[in-house]
Amino acid sequence: MTKKFLIVGDLHGNKPWIYFKDFDAIIAPGDFCSDAPRKYMFQALREKLKKKSKVEWYDMIGRKKAKKMIEKSLLDGRKVLEYLNSFGVPVYVVPGNWDWTADKNSEWDFLRQDHYRELTKALPNIVDVHCKILDAEDYQIIGYGKCFAPEYPQYEEDLKLFSRKELKRKRENYKRILNKISALFEKASKPVIFLSHNVPFNTPLDKITNKDSPRYGYHYGSLVVRKIIEKYQLLVCIGGHIHENFGKYRIGKTICINSGYGADVNTFLELSGNKVKKLEFYRNAKKRAQLQKKLDNFPIKKI
Repeated sequence: MTKKFLIVGDLHGNKPWIYFKDFDAIIAPGDFCSDAPRKYMFQALREKLKKKSKVEWYDMIGRKKAKKMIEKSLLDGRKVLEYLNSFGVPVYVVPGNWDWTADKNSEWDFLRQDHYRELTKALPNIVDVHCKILDAEDYQIIGYGKCFAPEYPQYEEDLKLFSRKELKRKRENYKRILNKISALFEKASKPVIFLSHNVPFNTPLDKITNKDSPRYGYHYGSLVVRKIIEKYQLLVCIGGHIHENFGKYRIGKTICINSGYGADVNTFLELSGNKVKKLEFYRNAKKRAQLQKKLDNFPIKKI
């Protein structure tokens, strides 16, 4: 029996164009909400890197203005999810870093609230798989959302931002998450689709080529996702987050997909048994071919 999936990318408040019509379910790796605060976040990060400043983006512009921006972002995200819900098929999702889940470490009580719960409320076809294992007929879907960077800092500039105590806490948290996701894989009894917000670390899919980013040129994928793929060699891993690298890359037996960014990218995935029967990306054909050639020639390294 075959199963057909429509995969959309990071939408950031934009309803997707749908180019594939015949599918049994939709997969979406998060970042449904719009991202107007991005430039302020980049500015705050640059300040932290230069001066070890502790200033947060919302204090740079004032919390009143920041709250209005977040509320608009949430409204945009809700409209996107309502649209995906309207197709009448299961929509498997995980929260992205733009979906305003509870930030327990924030000094601002508004950001310590879990706004993501309201985003998905009363939408019967939206299926949140974050830190869960769920059956999808002949397959199982395991989810891991929220992640937007290596769970433990991999670059000197990032390491300098934290005290020894903070780094110890980050390492322990990384191990805790890895063990939690690993436990789900140990329960799997069918071929697994791994849905993560971020893509695996140190592959062609996670290199930042946006020159506006303070992390330009760095690999910024997930260590957890990479470790899980190497250990379990699952069928397919679907992520997003790193906008530039729409395409696929194989790690061992696992086909890794970066589902891209924006309303104009779709991926069609057809599975049959423990095999990928069809995988098709939609975007300008010439650009897609050029990008895929670069991805295929990227030398993979162990971490």
